Amino acid sequence: MQYHFSCRRLVGSFLVLTLTFGILTPELAGQSGSDFVLRASGADVDYSTNNPTSYGFNTVISAHQVTGVIAQAQGYSLGVGNDPTLMIPTGLTTLLGTPDGQEIAFDDVDIYPEGVTQGVVLCFTGCFTVTFEVETALLGVSYQLLDGPLTGTTTATSTSLDLVDTLGLPPVVNVLVIGGASFIPTLASGAVTLTPHDGPPMIRGDVTVDGVLDLTDGVEILQYLFNSAPATCLDALDADDSGTVSINDAIRVLCSLYCAGSPPPESPFPACGFDSTADSLDCLAFSGCP
Repeated sequence: MQYHFSCRRLVGSFLVLTLTFGILTPELAGQSGSDFVLRASGADVDYSTNNPTSYGFNTVISAHQVTGVIAQAQGYSLGVGNDPTLMIPTGLTTLLGTPDGQEIAFDDVDIYPEGVTQGVVLCFTGCFTVTFEVETALLGVSYQLLDGPLTGTTTATSTSLDLVDTLGLPPVVNVLVIGGASFIPTLASGAVTLTPHDGPPMIRGDVTVDGVLDLTDGVEILQYLFNSAPATCLDALDADDSGTVSINDAIRVLCSLYCAGSPPPESPFPACGFDSTADSLDCLAFSGCP
């Protein structure tokens, strides 16, 4: 386990505790932590089973007051855990907006193999607060997948991002500081599904692998069919995702360009992705996608 122990962390912990043990204001009487939800968003992630470390995803930690009198928050702290055998956090971005763009007085974020933490005090003197009457993004987290259990697997892996009180030294707890009082919110985990694919990602219909769907792509499909032109990614030629490459695929590409109202190639298009249809076609190489 990796620890980040600093004077800055101690100052932040002291400030949060100072706010936490303040006097409960009258307008918060009867309010409870269950009025608030701290949530980690989930993700569905496609990756190449041969190279999981080239893939990752982003998630958002948010706060929402779902019941009770709308309250003014002075700060918060949170910890989000992950399975370190499947992924590691690689980046953090504070997403919380402040009134009139005021600068947050204290914002401490830390990354560990098994999770991330954040502690925020908006203003040392209580000069401004925020509300969570709508679901409000607090922190963005980037993750990278790891080799190991994900390499070579043929079935999807289910895991979760859990709000935990065990990360850091001292451990950072999930708490909202409102009106000088501590509120332990309801904690909502984010479900993550990691789906393996053979071969590289590709763009369906982009036969020339230049990131643009144009006349040349339709012509290249015809060249493959009638002049035995080479192709390293048959899934890209299968524009209609029928499981075979035929003249219909050339027509699908050309009509999407020149016939009003005609549909584009099937997914993945126009962004890079994987062919999720079980068929006999494959994709050995597609240099147009990372």
